[in-house]
Amino acid sequence: MRLSVLLAGAAIIVAGCATPPTPEPSAGPASSAPSSARIGQASIAPSVAPSAPAPSASPKPIAVCLASQLAAKVTGWQGATGHQIASVTLTNTSATVCTVQGTPEVELVDARGNILIDSQTIGPAGLPHIAKGAPAFHLAHGGFVKTLVNADDYCGPAAALPTTVAFVLPANAGRLVAAKGPGGTVPQCASAPGTPGTIEMIGWVK
Repeated sequence: MRLSVLLAGAAIIVAGCATPPTPEPSAGPASSAPSSARIGQASIAPSVAPSAPAPSASPKPIAVCLASQLAAKVTGWQGATGHQIASVTLTNTSATVCTVQGTPEVELVDARGNILIDSQTIGPAGLPHIAKGAPAFHLAHGGFVKTLVNADDYCGPAAALPTTVAFVLPANAGRLVAAKGPGGTVPQCASAPGTPGTIEMIGWVK
């Protein structure tokens, strides 16, 4: 009996001295790789290039006025120390909008149609031309522009009066003779007989 008690006590001591079992390692917070589902959720929106604006239609250019579409009239004359200055109105008589632009060749014409003074005698500046940046006047039916034509120093033969002016338009648009106005005459000669006179036009204005 005593022996069995001692054996039981020894078993308890042995059990107490036994190496305790190694605890299972605790699982820390999982650093799991991103799943394909998460990658799908973080999808990047495709970049969309801004659409270019539709090109606007360019306005159709307005054709130049031909001499046949216009009517010119001398509305008056002024005299000033050997000069004769004509006020002229140019009107679009056609049903089409057209453009007046540039500087025509200018002529002083007598009642028989003879050319007394011609601006071409001064060289290229007196020929029909459209300078860079010259204003363009778009004339509807009945629209008009005005100008002054200055003639100087006529030393030719006697002219049939009244005089008028004519324009040779740029861009091969034709020649136009203005209807005569009251008082058309020739400028006084201030040079030797036969010396060509001069004539020039001040630009078109509304």
